[in-house]
Amino acid sequence: MDRFRRYLPTTEQPIFRRAVIAAAFSPRLTAVLNEAFHFISLTGAEAVVVHVGLEDESTQRQLVESLEKSFFKDKIPEFVIEGGNAADALLRSARKVEADLIIAGALAKEALFRYYLGSVARSLARHAACSVLLLTDPQERPKSFTNIHCAVEFHQGCEKAVQVAADLSWVLRSRHLYFTHSFVATEYGVKKSNESAAEEIRTLYGLADEKLRAFLQANHLSDADYEMRSLVETSQMTTMSFSRDVQADLFIIHGPTDRFSLWNRMFAQDLEMTLQHLPCSLLLTR
Repeated sequence: MDRFRRYLPTTEQPIFRRAVIAAAFSPRLTAVLNEAFHFISLTGAEAVVVHVGLEDESTQRQLVESLEKSFFKDKIPEFVIEGGNAADALLRSARKVEADLIIAGALAKEALFRYYLGSVARSLARHAACSVLLLTDPQERPKSFTNIHCAVEFHQGCEKAVQVAADLSWVLRSRHLYFTHSFVATEYGVKKSNESAAEEIRTLYGLADEKLRAFLQANHLSDADYEMRSLVETSQMTTMSFSRDVQADLFIIHGPTDRFSLWNRMFAQDLEMTLQHLPCSLLLTR
């Protein structure tokens, strides 16, 4: 049986309506453009390509040539050349065109681009009013995200991450969709040192599983094919370690809501360092 047959997307509208694609002149630009083209073609978004640099004839020609080498060659999308700080320019462009997604190549494994990852990706993650997709290893011949991991919290607005994850899994025909909820045992007065803690943590697991299941069902995912897991948070990297363990190629999390949110627990100490250790691409929903 087709695992997607029973599931209906949570909305008839495209998952994303308009996407700003960050086009930095680098050896991986074609890969970023091709990955973005593949993603928006499946999700229904309209592309607006943004390059940050000097707006002159030479820059415009180079940008068009780059687009003509990419999957966009048959229909060159709208493009914008913005001056100033890269992050500010991307955020400004996203607001101007009313984008609900920004796509950027994070290039986490390439030391040459760590400055781009540290400054631009950090600013986009913190300050974008819309969703942000950071591609950590863009390929010129992109593959769909096959293992999607969505971290769930029970805060207002987190429904967006859950719904996007389920709809993406459907349109991308992914093999696996994981929903996890991470909780801190010490918040419930559990101390790891005593023997009764083991039984208490098992009880917490059961309660967390019930709460996660109810949350997903309340968001119309009863017919979706997914796996769910509650995680006791033992370190800042617990949730990311799960992504690594299941070989996820897309990690989805909702934007920061308050200082107790999973986002802030994961990223508050050193967002730049954590981003450089991403096991896969990151989609931050808003």
